[in-house]
Amino acid sequence: MENTTQLLLRQSDALAGRNVLVVDANDPALKTLSVDATVHVHADDYTIGAQQWAPAPTVPAGTDLLVLPLSKSLDRLRFLLNWLAGEIAEPTELWLIGPTKGGIRGALKYLEAHVDGTMLEDSARHCKLYSGLLQPGEKQSLNAWGTVLEVADQEAVSYPGVFSHGRLDEGSALLLQAMEGHNLGKPGKVIDMGCGAGVISVWLARHGWQVQGVDVSASAVTASTESLARNGLQGRIMGGDLFSPIQGRVDMVVTNPPFHDRRQRTTEITRRLIAEAPTYLKPGGVLWLVANRELPYVQWLDDAFSHVQVASETTRFRVYRAVLS
Repeated sequence: MENTTQLLLRQSDALAGRNVLVVDANDPALKTLSVDATVHVHADDYTIGAQQWAPAPTVPAGTDLLVLPLSKSLDRLRFLLNWLAGEIAEPTELWLIGPTKGGIRGALKYLEAHVDGTMLEDSARHCKLYSGLLQPGEKQSLNAWGTVLEVADQEAVSYPGVFSHGRLDEGSALLLQAMEGHNLGKPGKVIDMGCGAGVISVWLARHGWQVQGVDVSASAVTASTESLARNGLQGRIMGGDLFSPIQGRVDMVVTNPPFHDRRQRTTEITRRLIAEAPTYLKPGGVLWLVANRELPYVQWLDDAFSHVQVASETTRFRVYRAVLS
């Protein structure tokens, strides 16, 4: 259970009898919160298992308290506050909760732009909880918050909360450059694992590959789907935890995997991805993976694949090409 969830549990008396919407939940435990309240959970993260998995929440009728765990990015926080203000017809109590060292103090200026009477309600477990009255605002649309990325002769759409929102990150750029300079062979079936805004999915589809994109983020799934459509391309974009929605085997897996799980730095996601990839690759199939060069992925790749090479590298990133026997 996250520290923020434990801090929320300290408010059991204040939650009693309330109709609560948790927005952008960051902890599966929020869905089964042991409080005397009706709790409805929205999440952008597929692994949370919320009642709503979507880029933005729908506020159920009768909701009298909005609980917002601090977002990973201020862009995402701004979007959600504007969105929630546009979804309510009357002032509604809102709680913002987050780690003390996670930027919650800096987020207060965005909170106070929409919330009246902001005050600190509680502080424990290195977290803080602020409350206030959210005022109704202008109805929002997801498209209005989208940013169009132009990469070579293609376009991709990014939304707040998507990895590297509003820009092409250096790792993905190096991965695309490495694949462009390599003979990938006859196009077949490919998985873009952690598809984000869909830049790589669009590139692969333009080169004739049958693309399946997977991401844990509902915002990313929506963005990648829109990116393919914007370029007049076909592909199947799915939400899931790594390979969970994939059936059958493919010729290639391409990935720029995360090394953060919410706010925590971790290599566990990539360790699982590398270990599971051979199950979904045909014999002779290839995994293309880009990562910060200091991350310890070489040994895991050597354990899972018959041939591993560094296809490209900079002072910060390496692109690995791993072939299955």
